Amino acid sequence: MRRFAVCAVVLAACGSGSNSAKKSDAAVADGKHVDAKPVDAKPADAPPDAPHHVLAVSCTGITPDATVTTAGDSYSPTATTITTNQIVEFQMPSAHNVVSIGTNIDSGLSVGFGQTGCLQFTVAGTYEFECSVHLFTGTVTVN
Repeated sequence: MRRFAVCAVVLAACGSGSNSAKKSDAAVADGKHVDAKPVDAKPADAPPDAPHHVLAVSCTGITPDATVTTAGDSYSPTATTITTNQIVEFQMPSAHNVVSIGTNIDSGLSVGFGQTGCLQFTVAGTYEFECSVHLFTGTVTVN
């Protein structure tokens, strides 16, 4: 209901014949121009998005520190251990993918169906992942 009221005020202001300067960038409120912002805009003082702990890097010209593939309906290996800033290459066939689960769900750990992705792990911890269709799991432990 609130969004409807805001839209109605903005639409009413756009139809006004007074003050026609840059109506696309401003709305009229109480006879004065104010900056119009989308209702769902992020506030200027909001903290920046959290950085990902897993970064996608190009596989071209690198030798990964570990490789994860699939064997039937499981990852191979199911558990991988590396050190901080090392790279794991994930080679996924068309039937499987990698999605992050557990405590590091927003880490950036993701490789699509039928894709090969090289991921650099920049923060120590245990990163759990699964195939979103078959639900088998794996981990990368970063020391």
